Amino acid sequence: MISQFLILSLAQIQGPVDSVPAFHWVDTGFDRALFQVEDIDAHSSFATRINDDRASKDGIIPAPTPGYTLTASVIVETDAVGTLQDLASSVTESWVEPMENVPGFQLVHTNSVRDSLELTLALEAYFGDDAVYLDAQRPIATRALPTDPGFGNQWHLVNTQNTLYDTNIEGAWNAGITGAGQVVGIVDGGVQLTHPDLNDNYNSAASRSGGTSSHGTSCAGVSAAEANNGAGGVGAAYDAEWSNLYYGSSSTTATNFAHRNDLNDIKTNSWGPWDDGTISYMSSAERSALEGAVFNGRGGLGTVFCWAAGNGGTGDRVEYDPYASSRLTLAIGAIGDADTRAYYNERGASMTVVTQSNGNNRGIYTTTSGSSYTSSFGGTSSASPLAAGIVALLLDANPALTWRDVTGVLIDSARINNPGHANWMTNATGRDISVDYGFGAIDADAAVQTALSWTNYPAEQSDTSGQVNVNQSIPDNNTTGLSRVVNIPADIIIESVELKMNISHTYVGDLYIRLVAPSGTGSVLTHVRNDGTDNYSNFIFTSLRPFGESSMGDWTVEVSDRDSGTTGTWQNFTLTVYGHDGGGGGTSMTLSSPTVTAGAAANFSVTNATASASTWLAYSLTGLGSFNVPALGVTLGINNPQQIGSMQTTNVSGSTDFIISAPAGAAGRAYWVQALQAGEVSNIVNGTVQ
Repeated sequence: MISQFLILSLAQIQGPVDSVPAFHWVDTGFDRALFQVEDIDAHSSFATRINDDRASKDGIIPAPTPGYTLTASVIVETDAVGTLQDLASSVTESWVEPMENVPGFQLVHTNSVRDSLELTLALEAYFGDDAVYLDAQRPIATRALPTDPGFGNQWHLVNTQNTLYDTNIEGAWNAGITGAGQVVGIVDGGVQLTHPDLNDNYNSAASRSGGTSSHGTSCAGVSAAEANNGAGGVGAAYDAEWSNLYYGSSSTTATNFAHRNDLNDIKTNSWGPWDDGTISYMSSAERSALEGAVFNGRGGLGTVFCWAAGNGGTGDRVEYDPYASSRLTLAIGAIGDADTRAYYNERGASMTVVTQSNGNNRGIYTTTSGSSYTSSFGGTSSASPLAAGIVALLLDANPALTWRDVTGVLIDSARINNPGHANWMTNATGRDISVDYGFGAIDADAAVQTALSWTNYPAEQSDTSGQVNVNQSIPDNNTTGLSRVVNIPADIIIESVELKMNISHTYVGDLYIRLVAPSGTGSVLTHVRNDGTDNYSNFIFTSLRPFGESSMGDWTVEVSDRDSGTTGTWQNFTLTVYGHDGGGGGTSMTLSSPTVTAGAAANFSVTNATASASTWLAYSLTGLGSFNVPALGVTLGINNPQQIGSMQTTNVSGSTDFIISAPAGAAGRAYWVQALQAGEVSNIVNGTVQ
């Protein structure tokens, strides 16, 4: 019965196979459009997007966009593998393979692009068009720009001409913080594994096999080129390891996002959709894999994703890129050797921080293909792996940091660059922020010092407006437009804000969208531009500008159509805030730090914890680390923890005491101690037994 239904649906939608024309309507998961396919009977084929749906207001249709690759595979979001296999086999010869490390997604392999297109249409009729799409690769714009040759030195690490205008990394290195024990995944077009300045830091277990590229080789060098080997320069984290990972089709990219996040601590991405001012969507498989890596990687602390913010200059914004603008990634912008905005650097409310690249005078000196070097690497392609190397230093200094804590450390330790620029403002917490620079330039030494004394944020909290229906026409060529106010009752200390928009409009480039927090802090999310894309369909905008503010109160969403000729309807929106409850800057549960003497009892006192709740005490003799306790929903920040003493129950004030006797022969031993309850951990106390 299922087979008959599927065959009938296929005949109704597409007609006989022999009548399939040279142009094909394709759903890729990130785009639905008409494509001209070069060789539809091949296992994979180059394809060109036909841009009839992106016409300008005066009727000019953009030239077709080449550079897509369509494959003979279909991505399906389902756990019903048996049903999927039966359905797929009734349409064409095929087999189903679970997507590696991406639960809930299946890859259906066929023999040709033609077969996969037929199968996509058929399976959409059963599973729904949001759950089925062709596995395809879009044109990738690597974020390095050709520039004038620079000096053959690494001014971005140590600037001898102006000592302020670098990453200020020497202090961290001098303290022995060099990235040891961390793995930086280079998600790119491949790295030369045999490069003499990279080969000894290569981690094969964390890698995947594939080709090589000069771009990926340069990114790896910026993060983790070797030191003291008599060759080339060094990476920001020269004692870290790096892994070789790949972007590609949706399934390839998702698989690499998900790959070995028990080993990959950081993944840097110097690529993204074309920087042409048009919006772009992320496929559901990629989003699921990204979420899995961030929420579950590093034993629950989260793999940290650095992302090149984009090279589109003032004609583009970070918000239009679904990868760089995601709350799950760090959008890294670029400044040059004069400490000012690189000419190609994009602006945006979702920009996290900036760091050094080309764009003023000099380029970046790093590794390149052929066991060689370049002094002209640049773009935000170089900024992202530089930030990733510095994140490796942070995790070397404090491996207990979560992905959210890394964001907090970078923001709270950032330096104001180009301080006289008019775009600098302060939000309601007094944090300096700029649409050009995010929260400022990364200061590696300050970030490491901040990480060493950092108390982790408590569990993430969120609150949402739910879907707010508007269903009102947007006045054409009118700067006032429409606005809606929604109230968020929860008092959450904001880490990020998402605005999901649904607007029916034939030219989204006409629309100006702005979000205003209860404090008055504004976030411009779109500007008027040349973008003939139809509609915002569950498009997610992200802002970091109210970071640290309270979410409680009235939020205002403003939409206006600021150019004539096309009109549209604001259908609905959903506002969601993410953050934590404050808890004294990290956690409210506090553990005292008594003097511990060999052969004597010491009182470890817990205060400000949940009242009348089971409480445990854990210790380590080997230092800081990361240890997930799934049963309690917490992650301890100490290595190889062991329970000490008996479980205690806090009193009505949230306090209890652990009386612990140190062995007589323990003098001189270092210790680290942390208390925990369900959903909450204390600060870490450490010392040496007297």
